[in-house]
Amino acid sequence: MISHVVSWTLREDLDRAESIARIRALLTGLTGTIGSIRSLEVVENVAYPGENQDVAVVASFDDLAGLDEYQVHPEHQAAAAEIRGLVTGRAAIDWES
Repeated sequence: MISHVVSWTLREDLDRAESIARIRALLTGLTGTIGSIRSLEVVENVAYPGENQDVAVVASFDDLAGLDEYQVHPEHQAAAAEIRGLVTGRAAIDWES
């Protein structure tokens, strides 16, 4: 299984709750659209604001091919483009277990 985590720092000039809600809607809406997604959750940081990033997606895929399918899927590309307008920073990690 491949685990995929991407976290973001939100733009300070936008409403935090609205930005998180939009990111959650964009990404959870991909479940069922992109067949390689095994699980997907959008989580909000609750500790150490200003030190930690604000929001993250935690997803799993059967294998790297499934992750690659997700990454290049047009619906994911559209969601990622919109998310880029809501954030100032991004970090990611993928691992196999």
